[in-house]
Amino acid sequence: MLPSGRPLPERDWRERHRAILWIVAAHALGLFLYGLVRGYPVGHALADVLPLVGALAVAGPPAFSRKVRAAAATLGLMASSAILVHLGHGMIELHFHFFVMLVVITFYMDWHTFLLATGFVLVEHAVVGVIAPQVVYNHADAWDHPVRFAIIHAVFVSGAAVAAIVNWRFADRAQNAEREIAERLAYEAGHDALTGVLNRREFDRRLAATLAEPVPPEGHALCFLDLDRFKIVNDSCGHAAGDALLCQVTELIAAELTDDDVFARVGGDEFVVLQRNRAVEEATAVAERIRQRVAAHRFPRNGRVFSVGLSIGVVPITTDGTGGPDAVRAADLACYAAKNQGRNRVHVVSAGDERLDRQRDQAQWAERVMSAVHDDALVLYYQPIVPTAAHGEGAFGELLVRMRGDDGQLIGPGAFLPAAERYNLVTSIDRWVVGAAIRRLAERYRAGAPGDETFSINISGGSLGDEALLAFIREQLGRYRIPPRALCFEVTETVAIGDLGQAVAFITELRGLGCRFALDDFGSGLSGFTYLKQLPVDLVKIDGVFVRGIMTDAVDRAMVESVHRIAHEMGLRTVAEFVEDAAVLDELRVIGVDYAQGYGTGVPVPFDDWLVANPPHSAAALVTLP
Repeated sequence: MLPSGRPLPERDWRERHRAILWIVAAHALGLFLYGLVRGYPVGHALADVLPLVGALAVAGPPAFSRKVRAAAATLGLMASSAILVHLGHGMIELHFHFFVMLVVITFYMDWHTFLLATGFVLVEHAVVGVIAPQVVYNHADAWDHPVRFAIIHAVFVSGAAVAAIVNWRFADRAQNAEREIAERLAYEAGHDALTGVLNRREFDRRLAATLAEPVPPEGHALCFLDLDRFKIVNDSCGHAAGDALLCQVTELIAAELTDDDVFARVGGDEFVVLQRNRAVEEATAVAERIRQRVAAHRFPRNGRVFSVGLSIGVVPITTDGTGGPDAVRAADLACYAAKNQGRNRVHVVSAGDERLDRQRDQAQWAERVMSAVHDDALVLYYQPIVPTAAHGEGAFGELLVRMRGDDGQLIGPGAFLPAAERYNLVTSIDRWVVGAAIRRLAERYRAGAPGDETFSINISGGSLGDEALLAFIREQLGRYRIPPRALCFEVTETVAIGDLGQAVAFITELRGLGCRFALDDFGSGLSGFTYLKQLPVDLVKIDGVFVRGIMTDAVDRAMVESVHRIAHEMGLRTVAEFVEDAAVLDELRVIGVDYAQGYGTGVPVPFDDWLVANPPHSAAALVTLP
């Protein structure tokens, strides 16, 4: 029930102590003037306030301890009350000043100063008031019965003390609540809300603090950990199950660490560990034990049992090696190198690490892709898709994408698309290609009716089923008013059958707008024919792997012929990819394939140049795709 009386923080104490010193100083000046007003000689008035000056002399300099300075200030306040009563010839009303000063002393929130002040008041009234009542009281009744009046004053002093303590307790409680809130906020600011381990912000702070100190001879090691197959649990049983698994995995990892290690969760299913004062060999052994422990863990949920793996990248931090933010990036790249090697393994960064160099290159390419999309530094190219027989003059071609380098040179998709896929940037590229193509076609169609032209655009697996992309295509078609049949979207066979329901829904939506659809790289999957009937496409593009070999490999020719025959039975047109010479084109005519695409039939050219060289026709062309 009593206040704790814990010491105030230094800053708070200095502010309160400074205020009390001003009160003592004001009393010293005020009491000196009051003494003169009461008719006392100057010397007498000065002598009365000397105790206050002495209290200020001790309480002011920081050379003394807090307790000594607070005690001196307390005695100064209490002495000011006694001096006031003395100068007022014991006037009863002036005794109220004691009670006011008693409350002021609670500013210190310290039992030492409060008891000192209370003791001073009691001595003043109960001792001095009995021995020399004329000093304390100004009437005969008190002089004749000093004990009675000492008791009366003691009761009031006690009441004032109790009131001060209650007020102090309330302030103490409020301060405790503020401190708890501050501590909780500080904890939450530095810890992950789900697992209770450090978060990225606090980890970065501690890593910086560690690296600011000299690196020990054995060095440190930084580990980046990423769960494998975690998405299966989330998708199958919900995020609550995923959260429970993350908490269990956190405990498994922490069980292999020491108090000297810094452990944090930095992403959805990503963790990082700084193993301080530990050589890379020992750190790798710890990482391997963590991996084995997590791999052996079983997570039962809803009648099913799940297991996850852990890919770990380990980077040594030495005096002449990687450090700081570079270490975190290197560990992240090493972790993905472990994933690319087959997942559920530990990859240690070493000098000349080719896998890490490839991962770093991909990260750099990803940065360039983001800049190219943002700065409109991508370029559309057009490659014609030609009929193998005379079908008229309607344009049919595929729109390809290139990147403009810093030196103005064009960069092929083989350099940047793998990085875009790795960092989920392909959808951004798809969106740019669709928007750029529709805007250019809008200019073309504004000049007149173009006929039955078809411009084919690739859609990546990441874009398949993307509602935002579908909305964007609908919005662009409505804004620029180009005929939807002019667009033919391509999706690869492996992507389409990977999520058949999503692919069918996406294709059906676009075909409902009037667009056409092609199944790209057909024949690369073992079960492509099984799913072909379920996909509402207009064209089938035969994988160029088989087309290249039709002149020398009977199996390749049979594959091309079978794809073509089945597609025609379904009412679909066929396109052969990677047609490199006239001999292959002649053989495709013999088989009956409808269209050919490749460097043997037309090299890619800038789309803007093609648009200039091929103005739109005023009448519809003869070629008509289904």
